[in-house]
Order: sequence, then structure tokens, then C-alpha cells
Amino acid sequence: MKKFLEKYSIYLLILAFTLLYSAWSVNRHNHFGTDAVDLGIFDQPLWHLSRFEPPLSSIKYNQFPGANLFGDHFHPILILASALFWLWDDVRILLILQAVVVCLAALPLYKIAMKILQNQALSLAVIFSYLTFIGLQAALDYDFHETALAVLPLAVALYALVFSRFRLFWLSFVLGLLFKEDMPLYFFFIGALAALRFRKYRIGILTMILAAAYYLLVTQKIIPYFKGDRFAYEELPPELGKTTVDLIKTTVISPWKTFLAMFFPILKLKTILNYLASFSFLPLFDPLSLILTIPNGLARFLTQLPQRWIIRFQYGAVLAPLLSFGTIYGVRNILSLIERRARVQKYVSRVLVLALLAAPLIETGRTGTPLFKMLNPQYYSDSPAYQINRELLARIPKDASIMAQSAFVPHLTHRAEIYRYEDTLLPQTQPQYILMSLEEHSDPPYTLDQLTERVERLKTDPRYGIIYWDGIRLLMEKK
Repeated sequence: MKKFLEKYSIYLLILAFTLLYSAWSVNRHNHFGTDAVDLGIFDQPLWHLSRFEPPLSSIKYNQFPGANLFGDHFHPILILASALFWLWDDVRILLILQAVVVCLAALPLYKIAMKILQNQALSLAVIFSYLTFIGLQAALDYDFHETALAVLPLAVALYALVFSRFRLFWLSFVLGLLFKEDMPLYFFFIGALAALRFRKYRIGILTMILAAAYYLLVTQKIIPYFKGDRFAYEELPPELGKTTVDLIKTTVISPWKTFLAMFFPILKLKTILNYLASFSFLPLFDPLSLILTIPNGLARFLTQLPQRWIIRFQYGAVLAPLLSFGTIYGVRNILSLIERRARVQKYVSRVLVLALLAAPLIETGRTGTPLFKMLNPQYYSDSPAYQINRELLARIPKDASIMAQSAFVPHLTHRAEIYRYEDTLLPQTQPQYILMSLEEHSDPPYTLDQLTERVERLKTDPRYGIIYWDGIRLLMEKK
């Protein structure tokens, strides 16, 4: 049994979390916890791609930056993901894909840990911290995003550097660039790490040059082509300017402005500290590895958008393999300080194992990320209300146009026209069906009184007839 566990423990750990995260993600969807933004926005264009149609989203009908998925962000890897709909024409396959990919990234990280640390208990503890990282939990609890999938090429690229597998490195580099337009920035710093830590100067410099060139190509040419306008996702605070060039100038001339904007308001600093605490602050013992997190810090904290400053949402997922890598080398650096004192090193190793196991669990409790809920059977129990919702969804023809409350949208996205309910959109779109509920969440986030007011207004619309109304749920059809 001991030999079995030594050989297969990493695979059992990956399998356990794959099943857990898949079950939770699918359960959220089955219980109407997913949303038009962002699961619906991804699912409909991918469904179109699976049918060899342009990746358009009617959910983004009136939203910046337009209906084309590639005019928002550039992530052609999703073309490959869309082929999964040939196997199962259901949005839930995207949620399962996300859980599988996130957990698979643990394997190259484990191999790195085993090579560097030569200690299975420590290596498994690092992977446990990766799999339970609060940023990863938050991403898996918030629909589907290509950012979460990007953990795999990043983990593989780092593995390839450590093991000098250069063909694999370039493969992960090329594929990694296809995940999102900001991935070249991460590979730019991986290239810097290749030169500074591994003394692979040619690979490092070439990676940096190619990554920078590709980033400029995507943001200055490709995205503007699909969008019909310039790329504009910087959202810098006014004191730093409007563009990346302005940011560089400000940083050179007035570096304190950039420093203050990075860590304040205090919410930004709290988020950063919580991420580090999830790995027991061990990445701080390897400062060089922290350069890998620079793109995430710039995109999230040098911005005016408060939703990027918090742990909630998908923004922290990509940090999981990067902080895991820093943790591995941080642990190595700690142990190297006492390498001649075997007994002390053994004791410290055990303490580090406990710290790596406890830290993400403590942070889960502190930050309210959902791991403990995932392990609670009561969150998986169904209810008659959900069954009624499903019966109403089944009454809507598959090719019909519909406007629905945001909680229903991801259940209806495999069609040409699906709109998230907004007051101003109904006269413009005039869908065949309307579906609303006073019990399910809404986005825009209406209060119950606001939602009730809108439902009552819809009931009196002379253009539509009521198919179903039970005092909570409303299904209407155009006359």
C-alpha cells in the first residue's frame, strides 16, 4: 500500500480535485448559479464556432466592445474548445473542461517540485496548496474563462525550463499565446526568468522578443480588426495616464505614483497579501520568481476597475502555477540554509508541509472562497423550484429568440438570438419569448422590488401573452 501511494498519490490527488471541481461547477449551473456574464458570453460564440459560424454573442448586443468574441479578447484556443460540442452539445462540457485543465496543470508542477525538493511530502503539499489556492477556487466558482485554462501552458512552460525540454517549451509558448492577448506578457517574464535563473540566454531573449512582438500585433492589429476600434483595456488611474506608454513614462519620472497606485486603496494590498498567505508567504523567499506575477499585478491593480482588485472572479487563477513555482524555490532556499544540519532540516520540512496544508484552508475560511461549500452535501441537493425552472426551459423551442433573466441565459445560449434582460433592450430586439423569475439572481443586479416592478410591467405588455405565471416565474410568448 505504501509503494502504491508513493507512486500514485499525485494522480489520486489530481483525480479527487478534478471530480470535486467538476461536480461543483456543474452543480452551480444546474442550480441556476451561473450567469449570462460570463458563461453565456463564452458559450454562444463557441457554439457558433462548432457550427463553423462567426463567434458572435447576441448577449453582447448593446455592450462594449461589440458582438464578436475576438473583438473583446483574442483567445483562438477556444476554437479548439468548441469542438467539444461535437461530443456533447451542452454548456456544461465547458465547465468540466475548465476543471480538468486546471487540475492537470498540477502534474508538471509536481514534477518540478520533486526535482527541486527531492521530497514527496513537500511536493504533494505544494500541489495541495496549488489545487486549493483561493484564486483558483474563486475562478472555478465564477462560470468559465480562458484565463483559468491558461494555467496549463504556463505550468508546462516552467516544467520545460526546469527539465531543459526546449521543444516542449516552444510548444507551450506557441499554444500559450493562443489563450488570451495578455499571455505574451507572462511569457515575456518567463523568458526573463529563463535568462536570469537558468542561464538560458538565447531562449530567454528570443522568448521576450517574440512575446513582445506578438502582444503588439494582437493589441494593435488583430483585436482592432475584429472590434472595429482600438484595443482599450488598460483603464489606468488618471494620475498614471491613458496608455501603456503613459504608464512607462510616469513610472520612470514619478515612480512613487505607480507604487501607490499598485497597493492602494488598501483593498489591493489585502488581496495581494491574501494570495501570498494562501501559500504561507513562501514565494517571498524566492524574490526572483515574483517577476512572473508582474503582468497580473499591472492588469489588476493599476486600473480604475474595483472588480479586479478583489479575490472574487477569475482574475487570480493564472497566479496559481506562478506562485506554486515561487513556493517550490522558496522552500528550496529555506532548506538550503540548513542543508548541513540534517535533523533540523527534517524538522523544518515537516513544519513546511503542515504550513502548506493549513495555509490555503485558513485562507479559504477567512476569505469565504467556496472549498468548504464544495464539500458540504447540502449544497448539492435539488429543489422543486429548480425542476419548475427546467420545465419552463424545455417549453421554449430551440430555435426561438428569447430574452431572459441572467440566471437563465447560460441554459439557452445554443441559439442565434438570446438576450439578457435589460429594460432598454426589449423594444429593440422584440424576442419571441421572455423568461423571468423573482427567485433567481439577476444581472444587472435588481433588488426584489425592482425585479417585481419589471415583471409586473412585462405582464401588461400587449405584444406578449402569458404562457406561465405562478407568482414567481413568468414565461411569455410574442403574439
